[in-house]
Amino acid sequence: MKDEEQLLEKALQGDARAFERLLFPYRQGMLNLAFRITQNAEDAQEVCQEALLKIFRYLDKYRSEMNLKNWTYQIVANAARDHLRKRKKQDLSADPRCLQEGDRQISPEDSLLQVEIRDKLQACIRFLTPKERIVFVLRDVEGHSIRETASLLRLSSVSVRTHLSRARCKLRIRFEEIYPEGLREDEA
Repeated sequence: MKDEEQLLEKALQGDARAFERLLFPYRQGMLNLAFRITQNAEDAQEVCQEALLKIFRYLDKYRSEMNLKNWTYQIVANAARDHLRKRKKQDLSADPRCLQEGDRQISPEDSLLQVEIRDKLQACIRFLTPKERIVFVLRDVEGHSIRETASLLRLSSVSVRTHLSRARCKLRIRFEEIYPEGLREDEA
């Protein structure tokens, strides 16, 4: 924490290396969040670049009582939402490199199953509104609590629950329309 404070101080003075070191622990998470929201690897990189510029530009507005990781994720989520607004037609390309499972070893069968489930889910996610998509990704994919999601998006908890409920309902309906066979028996 003290190291983070020192890096923040240096970054505020214009030290680009300190800025890079400050955000280094969050870069993969930022990219994953952007990818899950935009559903496109190139768009995710573009969103992250835009978010990094905004973070650098507004670093002096960061309040130390806020969690730096949550603050950066909030900026990424907002940049992704802005990007989705600009680009209504989306090209869904699943880049499995953006969805790493860390250093954990997974069997080829489990890996294939995860890819198949992810692809089916992504096919359904594209039908959500941008706000529903962001709420769903933050809550159900990234695992943030309702309170954290509300804080990241500057929404009330009630609004998050409403968007999440709508998203889940739409996903369930869309999944059943597109994949009436559901998941394979060995996937359940």
